[in-house]
Amino acid sequence: MDASVIIAAYNRKDLLTTCLRCLDAQDHPASDFEVIVVDDGSTDGSVELARTWPARYKLRCIAAAHQGPGPARNLGVTEATGDIVIFLDSDAFASPRFVSEHVKSHRQACCPVFVDGPAVNISGRETLANPPFISWEIRAQAFLDFFGTPFVSVNVSCPRAAFLRVGGFDARFGKAYGYEDTELGVRLRLSGLGNLRNRRAYVLHHSDGTPTLESEMKKRRECGSNGALFYEKFPLPDVKKLINWGSLAWDSRLERAGLLRWATPERAAAMKRSGNPLYPIIRKMLLIHLYASALRQGLADAGINEEE
Repeated sequence: MDASVIIAAYNRKDLLTTCLRCLDAQDHPASDFEVIVVDDGSTDGSVELARTWPARYKLRCIAAAHQGPGPARNLGVTEATGDIVIFLDSDAFASPRFVSEHVKSHRQACCPVFVDGPAVNISGRETLANPPFISWEIRAQAFLDFFGTPFVSVNVSCPRAAFLRVGGFDARFGKAYGYEDTELGVRLRLSGLGNLRNRRAYVLHHSDGTPTLESEMKKRRECGSNGALFYEKFPLPDVKKLINWGSLAWDSRLERAGLLRWATPERAAAMKRSGNPLYPIIRKMLLIHLYASALRQGLADAGINEEE
């Protein structure tokens, strides 16, 4: 088996439907790849959908307790039979050459690598029925996407043996949002893997509606806490960049300027409801503060001086 596509799913049935349908359209031989959906405790019928999906490729669905995306992906890899594991988020739609491009990159590499590809953001319910893979705007964005944070689980692959050797995703990141995939990428690089970017292996990353202020705030807090755990494990200059260490200084500047007394959740919510033109500024300051506060607290709990 050339590759195993691992999808961790949690209450995204509509998006998972399109995700699986796009994998039906892959140009890679269906007999040479498999798809493993690990349902992370969904309650919306995602398990039933995956188990009854009429795929032309080998499809398996594993129902698991709700422990977070990292543990779910780890479970999927233990069940995989492919030499390469390709991680794809359930809200990402694979372009027709997605699997074949990942496999080709590994075969042509001069040494073991992990391979990442672009994730072009899209939105709107109409894109679920007809993902715009061939639109010139989408193809141009993918072609021009030279950079990006390495090893982001929406679209990345690595040798299964290398994944198992470094221990997979760290379960300590749990259900919280942020850095559980990037941290694994650091471990893979430290173990000797190289990194390739294949811009032809692109996916469409769907945003199902505008996120609420409450959900954004929750993600910022979780991301800050996970950033502290990431740095505790690897106190490296590159990790400081990845976790946006500079947000600590920005938060201190906002505090000294007295601006944070305006950036409260209550005021931001009221400004959003009223359409106040200053809402984007207040929102930005609030999210910086929430992230920096969680990061600072996590570092303090780990005995790390933020001034180092």
